[in-house]
Amino acid sequence: LVHFMGDLHQPLHTGRGEDKGGNDIQVRWFGKGSNLHRVWDSEMIDDFQMSFTELAESTDKLSKAEVNKIKSGSLLDWMYESKELSKKVYASAEIGEKLGYEYMYHWFPVVHDQIQKGGIKLAEVLNEIFS
Repeated sequence: LVHFMGDLHQPLHTGRGEDKGGNDIQVRWFGKGSNLHRVWDSEMIDDFQMSFTELAESTDKLSKAEVNKIKSGSLLDWMYESKELSKKVYASAEIGEKLGYEYMYHWFPVVHDQIQKGGIKLAEVLNEIFS
């Protein structure tokens, strides 16, 4: 369940089937061969060089209203939200493009927000299961 909720918030997991969720979109990540899916799945997070604890502690403090807005809707709604974001991610890079600091600067805040949203929604699902 934890892995599934994380995957749901990585936009390319709801991406296009014909390119295997961005796996077939070859790019250069800081000069090394990669693909768009891997950049979003792990490389941006790994290259930010924060532990999972540091990453969690660096999230924005949200109001109760903001948390309620994030956890509203159904699992299907959350998937469609990620699917909409995937369109922007696909438009963010071209095959063969060299990605690095500028890409990270622009897109890591989105990755960070998605991780936070995934955690909030995971907590909501777990509360539903165990309440």
